[in-house]
Amino acid sequence: MQPAASDRSVAFAKTTRPAISAIAPRERLFARLEGTPGRTVMWISGPPGCGKTTLAASYVAARGYRCLWYQVDPDDADAATLFHYLAHAARKLDAGRARDLPAYSPQIGADAASFARRFFRQLFACASAPFALVFDNLHAVSPEGALHAVLEAAFSQVPRHCSVIVTSRSDAPASCARLRVTGEMVCLGWEDLRLDADELAAIAKLRGQPLAAEAVAGLRERTQGWAAGLVLMLEHSKLSGRLADLPGGATPQVVFDYLAGEIFERFEPKTREFLLRIACLPRMSADIAQRLSGEPKAARMLLNLALNNYFVSEVQSEEGRSYQLHPLLRDFLRGRAAQDLPEALGAGQLQRAAALLRGAGQADAAISLLVEARDWPAVAHIAAQEAEAMLAQGRSDTLAAWLDLLPQAVREADPRLLCAYADCRAHASPRSARRSFEQAFEGFLRAGDLAGMLRSGCGAIEAALAEFDDLASVDPWIATVRRLLQDTHGVLPARAVATLIKGLLWRDPGHADFAAWLERLRKAQAESAPAAAEIALLLALDALLRGDFGKAGSEFDRLLAHARALPAQTAIAARLAAGWQLLASGAPAAALAAAREGLAQADAEGLHRCDEWLRLLAAAAALAALDRDGARGELQRLEAEGARLRRGDRAGIHYLRGWLAALDGDAAAAQREARTALGLAAETGVPWLECLARAALARTLADAGERRGAEAHLRSAQALAERLRSPWLEFAAQLAAADAALQSRDEAGALAAAKSAFGLGREHGFQHAPWWRARECAELCALALRHGVEPEYARALVRARRLVPRAAPLRVPDWPWPLRISALGRFELLREAGPVEFGGKGPGRPLELLKLLVALGGQNVRADQLADALWPHVEADYAHKSFTATLHRLRRLLGDDEALVLRDARLSLNPALVWVDTWALEAVIAAIDEALRAPGGTATDAAVRALSDEALGLYRGPFLPDESEQPGFIACREQVRARLLRCLARVARRWEAAGQPALAAECYLRCIDADHLFEAPYRNLMLCYQRAGDAIEARATYERLRTIFSAKLKVMPSPETQAVLAGLDAPATRQGGAG
Repeated sequence: MQPAASDRSVAFAKTTRPAISAIAPRERLFARLEGTPGRTVMWISGPPGCGKTTLAASYVAARGYRCLWYQVDPDDADAATLFHYLAHAARKLDAGRARDLPAYSPQIGADAASFARRFFRQLFACASAPFALVFDNLHAVSPEGALHAVLEAAFSQVPRHCSVIVTSRSDAPASCARLRVTGEMVCLGWEDLRLDADELAAIAKLRGQPLAAEAVAGLRERTQGWAAGLVLMLEHSKLSGRLADLPGGATPQVVFDYLAGEIFERFEPKTREFLLRIACLPRMSADIAQRLSGEPKAARMLLNLALNNYFVSEVQSEEGRSYQLHPLLRDFLRGRAAQDLPEALGAGQLQRAAALLRGAGQADAAISLLVEARDWPAVAHIAAQEAEAMLAQGRSDTLAAWLDLLPQAVREADPRLLCAYADCRAHASPRSARRSFEQAFEGFLRAGDLAGMLRSGCGAIEAALAEFDDLASVDPWIATVRRLLQDTHGVLPARAVATLIKGLLWRDPGHADFAAWLERLRKAQAESAPAAAEIALLLALDALLRGDFGKAGSEFDRLLAHARALPAQTAIAARLAAGWQLLASGAPAAALAAAREGLAQADAEGLHRCDEWLRLLAAAAALAALDRDGARGELQRLEAEGARLRRGDRAGIHYLRGWLAALDGDAAAAQREARTALGLAAETGVPWLECLARAALARTLADAGERRGAEAHLRSAQALAERLRSPWLEFAAQLAAADAALQSRDEAGALAAAKSAFGLGREHGFQHAPWWRARECAELCALALRHGVEPEYARALVRARRLVPRAAPLRVPDWPWPLRISALGRFELLREAGPVEFGGKGPGRPLELLKLLVALGGQNVRADQLADALWPHVEADYAHKSFTATLHRLRRLLGDDEALVLRDARLSLNPALVWVDTWALEAVIAAIDEALRAPGGTATDAAVRALSDEALGLYRGPFLPDESEQPGFIACREQVRARLLRCLARVARRWEAAGQPALAAECYLRCIDADHLFEAPYRNLMLCYQRAGDAIEARATYERLRTIFSAKLKVMPSPETQAVLAGLDAPATRQGGAG
């Protein structure tokens, strides 16, 4: 932002090096300042009048530094004033390279140091060497103020080709000790600044009074090397013909007053009156001095004083010449004016001086004089006129200080001042700011000022949102602002529409008029460049809350692609909102990265308004990724903030603490935290957070068996989601309902809720909801797939979030396994996309390792056992190295390093990622055994038959029938056959007992079809026919077996089978078969 013309005059006066003339270079001190090669900071301290400013100005001139000079005034206690004028001065030095210096914002508040580091880093980066940044008269502000912290931040950023020079009446603070120890800072104090004999003689000669060595020694003894005392002594000697006797042990000001008084009395009356009449001016042009004093020769008088270095400094710039009285001289003149010319400090003179300064753009100086004159209406008038520009410059602390000077009655009588005061306090104290906005609104209402009413109403909304304590108080202001905007003719003010949308987003995004106002906001965006970024952010937030994550993501990407050009606070807020969009889209890692980027930028900029919610985002992302320790750390850092936390912040913290407790398995803590979060969310008045907290509490109640309470909170959550017209909140509420029903063993209820949730998820692409519990969501997906509910979405959710139920879903149809291994009947290795292509001869050893691992059970198989089996005739070390290399090749073949887990020298297939048909068969056999143990009945019979079909469908033949006679393969083959046969024998006996021999026979026939060289099913089938009295089928079964064995194996059936054949003519008995 370019300063106005009036502002530029102040900027030039504050940031232009004073002109110097008739100065004796102090090479002794120049050499000290240059110090060591690594020196970047110079601190010059001493009493008033000891030559600090002159030394700094002469040094940078003598050494040819490009110089940015900054004269520190009391107003610089507000860091915004410093950065405002420094940025202006930097542009004056180098308009092109300094154009992008960051702008200070009142939101930076107490962390000005972070912003300062970035500001000075960029300032020094655009400076041409050699460059000096001088802070003159640092003592003008309190050492406890922000400016000192800002300077210490600046010291840390000075590169080798630049220097910072500070002049002050105080020594460098203890916090600079490290810089002194490392040689980066050199300090000159009063003892260093005392004039030595050579310097004293040189100054006397320059002033036309050459001195003999004895006179020099005497003068040095009398002045103690004090430059101001020397100048006054020489001037006194010139006028009186003798050296004055100085009062012993007196302070510099007393000595100065004594000597100046002696000299002052010898001036012409007109000169004395002129000086007394301008004594109230801190800084002036010749024109102002002439108009205030009535002295037509004012310009010549000031110039002569400056040229003679008589405690008047001159600054020459594009704006003309300006002058400043040395503080010692000004204090002396004010003291004499009070004694000799009281009207020079009277209210009328101060008001005239203030008017002249105000006309020259020196509002700060004018305010100081008006306060001294106690002219409160004039102070109020200037404050009201300057408020908008000062707030835009970030100088809210200075403006607030002006307003604090006013009597309360004066401030509250003018709604413009109330509004400005509220704007100043909006970030530091939003509650008091809201009250001031409300008072201002009443004043504007009485005056019929529509624009003022709109501004104060919007201010009340923004303050309440910043307070984040009771958002219900926003509702009447939303209604008021909406009504005022409807009454506004012509182009609607963009920021007012944006504030209305912001209020509605927090309180009532489901409002009937919301879409219409959103459309007006889009139009306002096109017509208001300054507000365009903020409006774009609001439009993206609307898409986020509605669950249109694709649109929201595109908007955020577009915004952040130009993050450097955005206002810093808008960029941070955009990173925060983009992070929540990524989290809601099921990308917790990306969300965590966005949180980290936001926090890093907040630290760099010194803008910490969003810190709490950036940390909440980081904690939520960690929880979504099941990183409980990471979430715990973020929450602990948040809780350490304590006093900074608002009610709404604490609602979010308790919500996430409950989620963490649920993942930790601490059901009582989860319920307690969810209940606290709900209470705080409702009190704060954040309906979307209340909706999520109710859904979370319902889950915990369902976990505790309190179904009625859970259902009540779920109904409330669903009603809120519908009122807010947010499909994403509906998705979250329905997902919670499905989870709660599943915990209550209500499968039908879980399916119904899952159908609604998954339908919304499919339609909108949702893949995450807060309070995400991966195991429970995996169980819901398994349930949905078993019943054909939204199967495509369920599979997509499993894939995207890598969901794994408590028990491996080996029997869930269409579960999206990343890898499927079949070994029964034939070997197949499938990825989701299709078969794994081996190419060429194929990966022999890696596949052999995989097959052997499956044969040995696939879980916790000793690595040395696998190595010995695959490399039986080599040394152990060689076998181990071969195993390691082969395992690496197998991982590459599978395409997923997590598919194989090597832990404690034991190798396993990851049951979360890999389906193995032998595992699935074992799971079905276990289910058959459980069903057979259940009491008989139609439902049980149907389950047994379905499970038998499933088992026989999996058993497509013997285990790896075409493989070599590897002992592990043979053992597994026989174990699978035996286990299946025993199970089928039990099933067949059940059917026989139930009078259904045909079903019993079918079990064995299907087993024979799958594995025709497996003898035991033939024998059992013969016994089954025998018990049914069907000897013909029994003999036919034997003949089939004999024929196959003769043709394939060249052997006869076993004696056991022949014994069954021999007994076919005997009466049917309950002979047992294999199993």
